[in-house]
Amino acid sequence: MIEINLSEDEKDVLQELMNVAYGNATAIVADMLDAFASLSIPNIKIMNIRELLNTFHSLKGDSYFFSTQAFVGEFSGECAFFIDNESANNLAIHLELDGEEDLNDAILELTNILTSTLTTRLAKEMNTQVQFALPSISKIPLNEMGSNNAFKQYSQVIVIDTQLNFHDQKINGEIFILTKDGSIKWLKNQLNDILKTII
Repeated sequence: MIEINLSEDEKDVLQELMNVAYGNATAIVADMLDAFASLSIPNIKIMNIRELLNTFHSLKGDSYFFSTQAFVGEFSGECAFFIDNESANNLAIHLELDGEEDLNDAILELTNILTSTLTTRLAKEMNTQVQFALPSISKIPLNEMGSNNAFKQYSQVIVIDTQLNFHDQKINGEIFILTKDGSIKWLKNQLNDILKTII
């Protein structure tokens, strides 16, 4: 495997594209939850899968709701969304949910909105389209995350960290876009094409 990295200029372009995509996602999530919502500026980096799993191991005392949604196209991979127990409880209280099944449904809907809005808009900004599979959810300690099939298909991942905030309570979620090596290379080429139009 040839390791692929993004230059600072490429990261800046991707940051701007992500800001546009997150703006759309924020508005839709706020409407879904009937609350004022904001998403922090996303932090973007590329790491190999072993480095990512080591990060999870450092948090092995925590258990997270973990949902994934695959997307296919020229830009293909899988979006993973993590929400911790405290944030999940805040979500349940805010939506007045009864039971874990209702909470799972709400997290899946939130995942679907966040990942599909984000990835669709990002693809649009790069003149391509993606299609989505149905999201799935599990609850798993992070030190067992390496056994999850979602991570076995990838050698490198684009990691995008953001914090989801509400006016009355804080709900923290992290989104990871897992991409196959060919898609990271495709993304790098698209970012360079965009750079050529603005230089």
